[in-house]
Amino acid sequence: MFGYEEAIGYCTDPAQVRDKDGLSAALLLAQLAARVHAKSRTLVDLLDDLAVRHGLHLTDQLAARFSDLSAIGATMDRVRNAPPATLAGSPVVEVTDLAAPGTGPDALPPTDGLRLLAEDGTRVVVRPSGTEPKVKCYLEVIVPVPDDGPGAVSAARKTARTRLDAVRDDVAAALGLAEQASGQ
Repeated sequence: MFGYEEAIGYCTDPAQVRDKDGLSAALLLAQLAARVHAKSRTLVDLLDDLAVRHGLHLTDQLAARFSDLSAIGATMDRVRNAPPATLAGSPVVEVTDLAAPGTGPDALPPTDGLRLLAEDGTRVVVRPSGTEPKVKCYLEVIVPVPDDGPGAVSAARKTARTRLDAVRDDVAAALGLAEQASGQ
């Protein structure tokens, strides 16, 4: 098992440490780096192997800060009532309102948020921050990587970056935040 919280850390061994623990994560990463170094490989090589096997996953975040707290609810209502029809050109095939009872993934309690899934596997989660006057959008694209040579992963990275930038623009527009799409 492996748990992760983007602002706090990693939970690498929940049977021993039932919380996010940077020291345990750092030690495990150092052990892994030593093992792959002994085989004349790097951690990046392992990530490239995973990209070939599972596709290259690239993530980013779009965050909009508000001085008027009522604008947060209005922004969430805007995307609930008119979610984007496409993300980077791929049709949105599923919109899940995570606040509705019984719709939270993996039987998690309902939360104020939306999850969008596009036909090509692109995923977006939009939610208000629990600690700041912000709406946060977590963006992910997945680009298949053919196993046809050393340049394949690099080409997939470029494709993924272009797609992720387009997703960011689409989500910003849907939330009425187009002017905040770059630089946040």
